[in-house]
Amino acid sequence: MKNAILYFIISPFLGFIQALRNYRQSWAKPTLIAFIAFFGFTMVKNDTVDSSRYIHKLEEMYASNKNFDDIKASLYSDEGGGQTDVYVTIVTYFVSWFTNSGNFLFLIYALIFGYFYVNNAWMVLDQSKGKLRWEQILLLISFSSIVAFWDVNAVRMWTAAQVFFYGGFLYLYQEKKKGLIIATSSLLIHFSFILPVALLLAYSLVRLNFRFLYFFYIASFFIAELNIGFIHSALEANMPGFLQPKIKTYFNDEYLEGYEEVVATVNWYVLYYKKLITYFNVVFISILFFKADLSKPARRLLGFSLLFLGVANIISLLPSGGRFLNVAFLFSLAFSFIVVSNNKVSIIAKSVKWLSPILILFIVISIRMSFDYISIITLTNPIVALFTDINTSLIELIK
Repeated sequence: MKNAILYFIISPFLGFIQALRNYRQSWAKPTLIAFIAFFGFTMVKNDTVDSSRYIHKLEEMYASNKNFDDIKASLYSDEGGGQTDVYVTIVTYFVSWFTNSGNFLFLIYALIFGYFYVNNAWMVLDQSKGKLRWEQILLLISFSSIVAFWDVNAVRMWTAAQVFFYGGFLYLYQEKKKGLIIATSSLLIHFSFILPVALLLAYSLVRLNFRFLYFFYIASFFIAELNIGFIHSALEANMPGFLQPKIKTYFNDEYLEGYEEVVATVNWYVLYYKKLITYFNVVFISILFFKADLSKPARRLLGFSLLFLGVANIISLLPSGGRFLNVAFLFSLAFSFIVVSNNKVSIIAKSVKWLSPILILFIVISIRMSFDYISIITLTNPIVALFTDINTSLIELIK
């Protein structure tokens, strides 16, 4: 712990590098969590990214006279405007007691996100023994890049993803019932996690044939389109009143048109680079399906991964639905790492080597994406960060 504190004071980024190099040391985890919290404090925040909305909300709360009873009354009520964001609302409210600084708000968000992010990586890492081989390292970096620490910018969706994976992994692979409760708590962070939570509950209650799940996953790629109007009507007819404003937001014509406009303007790699993980999954899981002898926990994890991936493939046809693929990828890549680490069938390790260019390209693009959010101040230390206000990203320096 002394190392973690020392690195945080001198250079959190240097601590980040040293923690990765000494990943088996007890101080590595707290050092990484501290760096991610520091990243939240220093990351680029402007009107073009999601973090601006959360900062504006903090400033509104700081300037208002609302008390905690007002905040509670707005949650899950028809009169509260469909306020379902329990986590961000409560955290923002308590931060607004003493500051309207977006830096401090995102320090708290990133600290919580970092706790789950780092512990998720270590839960997967702990399923291996000894020094990691390069194909294991490649899979672990890919896993950590699916929902990376810089994604705390969109705090609700991706914190919910980390919490859901944390609970889901405990429940599926380690067979700890508390995991189901933790996974369900992701609903308090982002209401849309009603879908993965429902899938996890269904998977735990209904015994689904392993072959059926595999062929369902393959078949999901051949569904060309969804009837958005039908889904909208079905949700409006069956969801409770406090969720209606959210449903209207995601399905109104302005949102759909705006989503299409955003898609048309972003760089190609932003839209398609995560499809590389889909290509990896299809080939690697197919090889395992026919060749690997899996343990019961591994089969449970793979079975849920196949179910989630299949449903996520279908949901991805809806605006913003593709985000659930990222959550499903967490499970499939965790499974891939575990199998490669504990299975002696030669073709399994060889298949990762054959597919390594796909993973390497994915990692390279992910790192490039991080440069939009990492500030030059992130490379300094807390003393400099407290007295410096430079909102310049690394990519701006490079360009």
